[in-house]
Amino acid sequence: MSPPSDLADTPLDPERYAWPTADLDPVDRMRALAAGLPHVATNETVFEAGFDRVWELVSDFERYTAQYEAAVREARIVEHDGERLVLHVKGPLPAPLSAWQRFDVVLRPGWCLMSSRIGDVGMAARPEGEGRTRYFHFEGSALLGRLLKPLFAWNIRQDFRKMTGLL
Repeated sequence: MSPPSDLADTPLDPERYAWPTADLDPVDRMRALAAGLPHVATNETVFEAGFDRVWELVSDFERYTAQYEAAVREARIVEHDGERLVLHVKGPLPAPLSAWQRFDVVLRPGWCLMSSRIGDVGMAARPEGEGRTRYFHFEGSALLGRLLKPLFAWNIRQDFRKMTGLL
C-alpha cells in the first residue's frame, strides 16, 4: 500500500527525528571518560584561583609538574604538533631505577589526556564562579590494575594540596 499522494513528497522534519544532544564541559567529559576506566582513581576540587592561573599550572609540564607531582622529577616536551604532544617524564628515583617514560598527550584549554605504556592521566578544569576553578583529575595504570588505585587516590590528594600552595 502506498502513502497518500499528499504525503509522498513531504520531507521528514529533522528536529522531530534527530538524536538528542548534550553539551558537556571539559570536567563533565573527563568524568565520563574516567567512568569507563576501572583502573583509575579520580578526585576533584575547587581551587580558589581563576581558570587561567590553574590551567597554566596544570599545562606547563616542564615548569610546574615536578613541583606538585611526587612521581615526576622532570618533564620534557619532545614533540609538539597542535594539540598533540609527546612528553618524556622522569621519575624521582635515581638512575638506573628511574627511566624516562613517554606520554602521548592531547592538550586543549581545560582538557588534558595523557597515556603511556604504564599509566593514564586525565585533567580537566572549568571556571566555577568568580576567581574559582573546578578541577578534575584521574590517574591509574591498566598494567598494574586496580591493586594500586588507593595509591593513585592518595597521590591525587597530595597533588591537590601542593597545587593549592602553588596557586
